[in-house]
Amino acid sequence: MSVEILLLENLAADARQWLADRHHVDYRADLALDPQALRAHLYKTDALVVPSWLRVGKPLLDFAPRLVAVGRIHEGGDNIDFEACQRRSVRVVQASSATARATAEYLLTALLTLFRTGGNLNVGAAPNGLQSPGREINDSVIGLFGLSAPAQMLAPMLVALGARVLGYDPALHRSAEIWARLGVQPLSLAEMLEAADAVSMQTVYASRYRGLVGERLLQSCKPGQLWVSASRAVLFDLDALAQALRSGRLAACWMDSDDELLAQPGCPVQGLPNLRVTPRLAPRTQESYLRGSWYLADRLHQTLEMSAHQGGWSGTATTPMPLG
Repeated sequence: MSVEILLLENLAADARQWLADRHHVDYRADLALDPQALRAHLYKTDALVVPSWLRVGKPLLDFAPRLVAVGRIHEGGDNIDFEACQRRSVRVVQASSATARATAEYLLTALLTLFRTGGNLNVGAAPNGLQSPGREINDSVIGLFGLSAPAQMLAPMLVALGARVLGYDPALHRSAEIWARLGVQPLSLAEMLEAADAVSMQTVYASRYRGLVGERLLQSCKPGQLWVSASRAVLFDLDALAQALRSGRLAACWMDSDDELLAQPGCPVQGLPNLRVTPRLAPRTQESYLRGSWYLADRLHQTLEMSAHQGGWSGTATTPMPLG
């Protein structure tokens, strides 16, 4: 019986062809929107590539007895139940660092925009000459909230522009050598928030961090602080964020997130003039798509080859791609 790789999200053409030369590959994006038809295809599927919004958990895995790998091009979100996959010996493949540079560049763009507009996201509405002049990022103090892969790309960019860069990561000790290597001064969270002119948040999601950015934390921010975020919106207490933006404690905030809660009726941050929300644009570039596609193609091929020789995948989720 031939191996089948079911793509619910397409790969870059060259990567897909490389995979098709070695395995039977079927691209069926329509199945992601048709649960019944998808279940009918899963029984003969060995590897599955899913979009970031499709839930992969026990209900789906119950219809996929042959599945040994599930992958997604973009990291982030919580659509894949890692524990359920591990119980079924299904390898989770995600190109964790493929989007790091794209996200870092987007965060830098957001920071530069907020600095130059002074946090006025309606720039252009006032006649020329009536707008307050913005700031240069040179000689400013930028705090990195989380030292994930995008932050490790962003830090040298900020240093090169003349910014003083501070950092805090709840999972990384101050003595770690990476801080010095990146030119980032590690501080406690409170110290960083009190000193920074702007904060870039790229903290990796974990359930224990839900609502982390709340009233108490925001009250410790330097008045008029600017925020940009590529993290999930659930890390924010949205009521507290709305209050901080209305009071001026935060001058402006730019969130790159497609979390549904931001679009729900009655969401407290809706309509705020000093908040900009973009629908998870940061990781999506032609280059990151190509990197992610090739990473998935290589790891899926590797997993299927090992499964064929060993009678199943016995490993765990993939580690992030190395930076550089």
